[in-house]
Amino acid sequence: MPAVEIRRATENDAHDLARVHVQAWKWAYRGLMPDSLLDGLDVERRAAGWKRMIHEGLVPQPHLAVIGSTVAGFSHAATSGDDDADPQVGEVTALYLAEEFVGTGVGRRLWEAALDQLRETGHTALSVWVLDSNHRGRNFYERMGMVPDGATKQELIGDSTLTEVRYRSSFRDAD
Repeated sequence: MPAVEIRRATENDAHDLARVHVQAWKWAYRGLMPDSLLDGLDVERRAAGWKRMIHEGLVPQPHLAVIGSTVAGFSHAATSGDDDADPQVGEVTALYLAEEFVGTGVGRRLWEAALDQLRETGHTALSVWVLDSNHRGRNFYERMGMVPDGATKQELIGDSTLTEVRYRSSFRDAD
């Protein structure tokens, strides 16, 4: 595995964060979401959103994986927003990599950083939502000890309705 620095993102990282976010959606979701939606993603708009959310403290700061001077990926975690989740349930809300870093161990390091953050903030269980058709993502979460719990939801993204499935685990199962 390449030498990876895992650190919290700051406002100054918003553009790199957005670049990885957009690139990751384009390679990971091609064929799972409409091309028009993926082709219309805008790094500058996403960067402005990340900068505002980090600046205003609207979300916990994401974790970045940095290799040399390159942001290779990021993860984000917070308390679950699911209606049926108690306050001890954390959620990994994002885990994205630049395509060239898939399979290098960077994703696992970002996953572990998100879990550490959730543990440190008192969460005892975790969840993650993933597109039902995202087999790569589902396989990763299963390797990390996550299990589908039967919950599904429909998300309207662009003009498409997509189905997501929820994976859950206690921390002792997800290490």
